[in-house]
Amino acid sequence: MRNDLEPDHVPAELLPYFNTHRSSYLFAAVTVLVWVAVAIPFVVGLGALLAPKSKTLSRAATLLSAGGILLLGFAMFTFVGAFIAIVAAGDLAPTAAEATYQATIWSNLSFFLTDPGLMTLGAGQFLFAWLAWGSGVLPRSVSLVGFIGGLAGLLTLAVYQTSLLALVQIGAFAIWGIATGIVLLRHKPGPLA
Repeated sequence: MRNDLEPDHVPAELLPYFNTHRSSYLFAAVTVLVWVAVAIPFVVGLGALLAPKSKTLSRAATLLSAGGILLLGFAMFTFVGAFIAIVAAGDLAPTAAEATYQATIWSNLSFFLTDPGLMTLGAGQFLFAWLAWGSGVLPRSVSLVGFIGGLAGLLTLAVYQTSLLALVQIGAFAIWGIATGIVLLRHKPGPLA
């Protein structure tokens, strides 16, 4: 996923830009790790909430969503780590052009690193939306947001608008999190079986 921290500049400006904004990139990497640690238990809880409709689809949605979250988190962390390594080894590169070349490769690879995670998470979101739509556990408007987010994730590689679609998808995921939290807070727990 291309983020606002990445410049739309010529390749020679990538490393100086990254070096100047290194703390922002490190903050983004830590934020991604925190998101992964919070999002995976969320999808497990969402899967349990929607399991009465279909245990098989709920498990598939949980596995796809959790797998997508892990892939996306790994991709983002790897992208930041690669730039940190290139900047750290910049003085040791045979030429400045070599370091710039490597930075350009990693900058362009960021799309291909993030797309599998976005697509896998999108498939999970779409299945969760399907389950929520049929179960009535969540409002239909929330299910619709899930369909939109899931479809955005599934299309990231096909239409090559990764940045925009990723924002739609992650925004939909955030709305799902808030709505599900409200539903769970209002839910009266039943007796333990």
